[in-house]
Order: sequence, then structure tokens, then C-alpha cells
Amino acid sequence: MNGDWWREQIPEAEKVLWVGKPDQGVFPPRYGWAYKAGIGLIALIWLASPWIFETARDFWKIFACTLGFAFFLWADRFIRAQRVYVVTSHKAWEFNKNLKSKELKVDQFLNFSCHRRRVVFDRHPFFSFDHLSDPDAALQALHQAREAAQ
Repeated sequence: MNGDWWREQIPEAEKVLWVGKPDQGVFPPRYGWAYKAGIGLIALIWLASPWIFETARDFWKIFACTLGFAFFLWADRFIRAQRVYVVTSHKAWEFNKNLKSKELKVDQFLNFSCHRRRVVFDRHPFFSFDHLSDPDAALQALHQAREAAQ
């Protein structure tokens, strides 16, 4: 499969200024502590399970929780692997291969800032570039697009 599947969704009149993908590690750096704490808690419950559960039938609860957490870890990583962030001369895009893609027009009134490996767009709470290895490059491309829009 070609890695530039998102290019066909961009109009030809727009120039691509920056392309980025979220961090592809098992644990995203921003939430790594929460994932590790969850794994530690599940391991502790499994170790203490002979004293917590009275019968063998009660083990299905902890087994279901373990499977649910493992599915959550897999789903988060799968979604991050299918996402591409693009800044063009007119818009900021969040392309998802299997989910709905988003776009945001870059103009002089768009405010954005960088917070701990992510670019946040003010007044747009559901649009952000998360888990970036180099958020400064995205910020620079957004500034360049905003200057071109004026």
C-alpha cells in the first residue's frame, strides 16, 4: 500500500508545507504513565487474585478486564498508525485512513500553540495534532500558511 494515500484528497491548488504522523510507539509519550499504571494495576490484581476471588468462576471478571485493556491498547495504536497530519497553503488536515478526516481553514484569525508534543488550535477543541515527534516543524508550517493567507 502506498504511503501517500492522503495526497489524492488534497486539491491540486494547495501546496503541501508539512506532513507528520503521530508517534508510533506502543505507549504514546503523553499518556505513557497512564498505560503503564494500568498494566501494573492489572498485574497486581492477577497476583492478588487467589485472595480476592473466592471461587474460580470469579476469574472471568479479571479476564474480561485484561482483554478489554489489551483491546484498548491495540485500538489506540491502530488509530495512530492510520493518521496523517498535513499543513497546506490554505488548510490544516487530519487524514484518517479508516475514519472521517478533518480539515481546518488557516487564516489570520486562527490561533494555535504548541503544548507538550502536540499542536492545539484555540476554539477548536476536537482538532489537534497529537503525539508529534517535532511539533515545532508543524508550528512553523502553520505560521507560514497563516502569512500566505494574509
